[in-house]
Amino acid sequence: MSKLSNKAIVIIAFIAVIGGILLISSDYLQGKKDKAYQKVSISLYSEINNQTQDNTPQNIEESEEEPYVPTPNPNGYLGILTIDKINLQQGFFDKDYEDNNVSKNLTFLAPSNYPDEKNGNVILVAHSGTTHIAYFRNLYQLNKGDTAKIEYKGHLYTYKIDNIYNETKDGSVTIYRDTTKQTLTMITCTKNDNTKQTIYIAYLESVK
Repeated sequence: MSKLSNKAIVIIAFIAVIGGILLISSDYLQGKKDKAYQKVSISLYSEINNQTQDNTPQNIEESEEEPYVPTPNPNGYLGILTIDKINLQQGFFDKDYEDNNVSKNLTFLAPSNYPDEKNGNVILVAHSGTTHIAYFRNLYQLNKGDTAKIEYKGHLYTYKIDNIYNETKDGSVTIYRDTTKQTLTMITCTKNDNTKQTIYIAYLESVK
């Protein structure tokens, strides 16, 4: 029993020593790996920084924002809507003007406010589709964050789209908006769905 016990003790001690050596080696190798990784990272970071510094312009000139130049308005429009993203620029007449009609023009809806009215809502309606009066044919390409501009009485009003939603086309529409903000609402038929209409809500960002 004594000999077996001694052998068992020796075996256990040997295993413990080997295990300790392996553990220490593993920690050492891992430490070397970590250090190497740090060196590579620092080296790449330094190279990137050097490249950035080398490519940085030495002379920086600041220029003033380009002044607003009104669009020519030979047709006597009340305002002109411009949406650069979809290459749209189209005027609209005042509410009681005979050509302020969706079958002829971009239409300034009767309940609308004017762009300069505090917390007002400019509501513009037009057809989509393929006809020559389908001024809102590409409105479906707009997303939240896109901008639309209205020129009115020598000023440029810039709006940013905040919400887009659909409603059933039944002759009326509910406009959901923040009534503490000056708003542009655009309404047209929903693309590829004759039973729906799409409403675009945009809030005033700036005036020039």
